[in-house]
Amino acid sequence: MTRIVTHQLPSAKRAGFVVREILRIYGERRRVVVWVADEARRRVLDDYLWTWEKLSFLPHCVWSAGMGQIEDPVVLLGEVGNPNGAEALVVADDLPPEDWICEFDEVHDFIPPGDEGVERERWWAERRDAQKEMTE
Repeated sequence: MTRIVTHQLPSAKRAGFVVREILRIYGERRRVVVWVADEARRRVLDDYLWTWEKLSFLPHCVWSAGMGQIEDPVVLLGEVGNPNGAEALVVADDLPPEDWICEFDEVHDFIPPGDEGVERERWWAERRDAQKEMTE
């Protein structure tokens, strides 16, 4: 069963929170896939991972299906895949495809304040409920 973890954001800005979660997972020596459906946001997050803190390095790559399997511990992608055999999925923008999330041991998403956050939290609650029903 996939463990779904939602993190409440104080504002709609999520990049810093996403990076901290990626770092936490990477620090545990686990692999992570970062879902960034929007290509422009994916490029921005890629740049941010190189520049977010001086003297730090977070090994990562931006993946496309033509690249096949890779060894990088952190992979940014905008299409369904798990090219590095990651255990964790971090959602950095739009919601991922529902049938794909169960391929991971855990999924992390960031819930913004307001109506968007309410809808997003509801979507995840439905996924949790569906998983519970399948195990009962």
